[in-house]
Amino acid sequence: MYNSEQKRVAKLLKKMYRKGILTEKSIWIFGVSDNTRQIIQMLRDLGVEPAGILDNDPAKQDSFCARIRVYPVDFQKVHLEKSHIFLVYSFFWKEMVRQLQSLMVSRENICCLYQKKKGLPRQFWMAWRGRRICHRLFRIYGELPVFLCPYTGTGDIYLIGTFWKQYLRAAGIENYIFLVISSACKKTAGIFDIRNVELLRTQEEGEYLIKYYMLCPDEICLKLLNDSWGQIRGNPLQWFRGYRGLYFMELFRTFVFNLPDDALPERPVLKDAGDELDHIFEKYQLPEGKTVLLSPYANTLADLPDDFWVLLAKKLMERGYRVCTNSSGEKEPAVKGTVPVFFPLNIAPQFVERAGYFIGVRSGFCDVISAAEARKIILYDRENRFFNSSAYAYFSLNHMGLCHDAVEIEFENRTPYIYIEMILHALTGTED
Repeated sequence: MYNSEQKRVAKLLKKMYRKGILTEKSIWIFGVSDNTRQIIQMLRDLGVEPAGILDNDPAKQDSFCARIRVYPVDFQKVHLEKSHIFLVYSFFWKEMVRQLQSLMVSRENICCLYQKKKGLPRQFWMAWRGRRICHRLFRIYGELPVFLCPYTGTGDIYLIGTFWKQYLRAAGIENYIFLVISSACKKTAGIFDIRNVELLRTQEEGEYLIKYYMLCPDEICLKLLNDSWGQIRGNPLQWFRGYRGLYFMELFRTFVFNLPDDALPERPVLKDAGDELDHIFEKYQLPEGKTVLLSPYANTLADLPDDFWVLLAKKLMERGYRVCTNSSGEKEPAVKGTVPVFFPLNIAPQFVERAGYFIGVRSGFCDVISAAEARKIILYDRENRFFNSSAYAYFSLNHMGLCHDAVEIEFENRTPYIYIEMILHALTGTED
């Protein structure tokens, strides 16, 4: 969801909450997606915790999305309860509503949050807005090639940075405009020597620029830094992902940068962040080389329940470690009993290096800290598929060449707690 759509859905949920539709009810969300994670956060902002998520995909069932368990759609006939409300947000909302009704769910208990986009006049309006943005940028920088990162994922930006110098040399590009749509992405770009980084005012502005480029390709030299962006090409590579060794690195290197197979990612030269780190470590009383940073949040892949992290943190503290959580506030709260720590992404690798230890579910943040010389443990849900491969095969940090010292562990999502001792052993070399 883009900003305006997020605001619309949040406003709708708030209205439902005020009317009592969401109070004293069991809230179920149909379908695992990035949109689902955003809806969960909107509900949490209202003080509402969803009871669960429903999904037809067996690979997603029994996993966790935003730390909430995913169940089969026909799970224990929950649909027959009048106190249950089902939220649907998907382009396929009609099919999903019919499926719920086939399970005897009353239509009154199904709330469709999805709104179909308007037609051709809106497409021209979006292109016109893109033209205005383009001219605004050209007034500042001149008519330079424009590179657009249309996603909020920091991992993608980090990977772009590892190939950026090689790409510019191969393409003979000396100057450019580099566009991102989130401040986190701008911070990540700051780890590398990327010039003219502009933060677009809203996420929609990226969409407007794409519409303008599609309508007037001769008016703007625009390149999307993505291997297959659905808005512009219908996502033709989607079902090649994971097929016969076509993993993230292989597709990204070839279809974004057109670099040869022997081109390797280049680690950034980390700047001296001593003063900033001194302040953070002193403020939170974090011992250097004896601090474990937990990163329990992921936007794309499956994550783990809160109880898992609480138990893991307790075990670590019993062993004399200071434990902190990579926390950005209410949306990413600290694991209970740990210290909430927030620091700029452009010094994240340096923070992890000084801390000494990192444990996290696979996310874009793992890409960002991959260059840190520290003990890094990355967790993958064994059942989590990414198109034609496992999430581990597709996103392995070691396979991608971002580092070679990460300890990467696949866990069973039905029994994640039994892996705590394995994690402790990998981290400390000891176990109970």
